[in-house]
Amino acid sequence: MKNYGAVDQLQFLIIKHDLPETDLALFNVKCPYCGKSDRIRRLEPPDSLNFRFNPQDLTEYTKIWYNFARPDESLGVCKFCDTPLKLINNSSAETLFQGE
Repeated sequence: MKNYGAVDQLQFLIIKHDLPETDLALFNVKCPYCGKSDRIRRLEPPDSLNFRFNPQDLTEYTKIWYNFARPDESLGVCKFCDTPLKLINNSSAETLFQGE
């Protein structure tokens, strides 16, 4: 899966399923795209979304999650620009990839 395609697919799933389910902002975490620091939300890991997703969407979300998230990281989204992000220790946000 190409990284740019995976980011687009993740963004589609975020919008389609209105993720994250928990509307809790991570303050002082700045979006590298739009610069907002009060709109970053942590995305739920795939195993906590089993009941909400159809099997195909869950498989896709799981594949994308494990492609980008590392043990000390999680994924998030800026709810201002709807851009998926990599969260580092819930204290900073980075782009999911730097290009191919």
